[in-house]
Amino acid sequence: MITDETAAEMIGSQVADVSLATLRESPDCIKLLNPQGRISFISENGLCALDITRAEDIAGRTWWELWPDDQRDALKRAFEMSLEGKVTMYQGHCPTAAGIPKDWDIRITPIMDETGAVSSVLAISREVPPIG
Repeated sequence: MITDETAAEMIGSQVADVSLATLRESPDCIKLLNPQGRISFISENGLCALDITRAEDIAGRTWWELWPDDQRDALKRAFEMSLEGKVTMYQGHCPTAAGIPKDWDIRITPIMDETGAVSSVLAISREVPPIG
């Protein structure tokens, strides 16, 4: 079985290249959020999935601002659970910037620093067939 540590040893100095290739190839919308929930990174495919032209258009905004009002509190609670070190899941409906309705399955994962504190949060959104 390959563990995270074994994979890191196998990848070695190529970790940055592997990470960038993964970001480019994933069809998912991958976002990195700071502990306040502000978007510090979004993948290119994420921009396409959300019909956003430039990352600068949403950089620094809180993630839940991009969602409809009726879902913001639940999404924010899921994010806050990740700040407690828990991987959380969320499913919801959020139209793209162009108004195209989409349903999303989201995994929200804390990223810990060397002291074990949550330094950022990874939010990976995958478009799914309509929920309801």
